[in-house]
Formats: sequence, C-alpha cells, structure tokens
Amino acid sequence: MKRLMMPLVYLTFLFIAYNVDGQNKTLKIFTGYSIGKVDKRYDFLYDEYPTAIANTVIRHLDDNSPDDEYFIGIGYFKIFKNKLSIGIELDYSRMIQDFFIPVNVYNLGERFDVFVWREKSYYHLIQTVPEIKFNVLDKKIKLGLSFSGIGNVSFLKHIEPYNLKASRIEYFSTELYPGIFMGYKRFNLNVGVRAWHWKYRDDAIANNGLKVDPYNPFKMRLSLSYDIYKW
Repeated sequence: MKRLMMPLVYLTFLFIAYNVDGQNKTLKIFTGYSIGKVDKRYDFLYDEYPTAIANTVIRHLDDNSPDDEYFIGIGYFKIFKNKLSIGIELDYSRMIQDFFIPVNVYNLGERFDVFVWREKSYYHLIQTVPEIKFNVLDKKIKLGLSFSGIGNVSFLKHIEPYNLKASRIEYFSTELYPGIFMGYKRFNLNVGVRAWHWKYRDDAIANNGLKVDPYNPFKMRLSLSYDIYKW
C-alpha cells in the first residue's frame, strides 16, 4: 500500500503544481484604437517643389483630421510571482492619414507624369508588440503599469485620389509606449502614450529626404483585451 501511496502523492503534487503554474499563462484577443497628432511639417517642400506648392500646403494646414489607427490581434502572456507579466502580441492594423501633401507617384510603381495631391492614405500593417506589465493592485480589480514596444511592417498602401496602390513589404516604424492598465475578470484595458518614435519615411509621400525620422508627435493608444484561455 505504501508503494502505491507515494506515486499517488507524487502525481497529485504534479497535478497541483501544473494547475497553479497553468493559471499563469493566458491567451488573449485584442482590439484597439490609436489617435495621433498630424505631422504638419512642410518647410522641406521649398527645397523640392515650387513655392506655390508649399503655399498650397500651408492653406490646407488645418483641413485634416488626427491620424487614426484601428487594430485587432492575439497575444500570449505569462505572469510571474513578483506580479510581473511578460507577453507578445501579433496585430493587424490599418492607419489612416489625410494631411494634404504631394505624392511621388513613381514610388508607387506608376509611370504617368501627373502631379497628385494626397487626400487620404491607408496603410495596412502587421505589428509585433512585446509588452511588460507590473501589477500595483492585484485584487478583484487589477491596476498596474505597462510598457510596450511596437514594430510596424507595412504590406499594402492605398493613396487617394487615382486609387494608387502598392503591395510591398516595408518596415514602417518602431514605437515605445509607457502606460497604465486596468483589469476586471477576463477584461483588460490598456492606455499608453507614445514616448519614442523611429519612422522609416515613405518614399511615396513627399518628405524631408531622411531615411529614418525620430520626430514624435503626440499619439495615444488604447486597447481592450479578453482572456480567451488560461492554462
């Protein structure tokens, strides 16, 4: 009987340990929205275009809406005993920009010689989002601090008018967001403000000629997640 009891105790211990550890891993689904201040820089246009072009941009400086970004995704998180959790998300995102500025049609694969103004740009992105969270309040309602980085890869851009499109994979930008989060049951709300931005300039849009640009206008990111599975 004793020989039977020891394996049973051992198996019971493994079962308990597995379930305790299992509650530390979570699979989440995400949806969210980001709003950003418009990049209204135009001084470089005087070096590349006739003065009338820059003056036209100036007249339209306030005829725009904030940069919008909508995203959905899935993520995996692991919680450690010190209230620290580390995770990774994979998102699909669509970014919309409508600042009135010239378009370089040749960088979209077009061969017609027509001057085009951008009315709207739609960027379709894949995002990888590593994230660290620290629980300050870990009770029925959870509150804490978060820090996430976002790597954006563009795979399709669509520029209006003329229905200009380019389907090519390009690294778009890297962003860092400190923030706060609140959790209740299986729902979690995260709010972050962009602290650092390293953008790869789009050659299809008139820009200052930089390959990468550290300019960081204000941007806020909100995401809502739901824990679909824990183990």
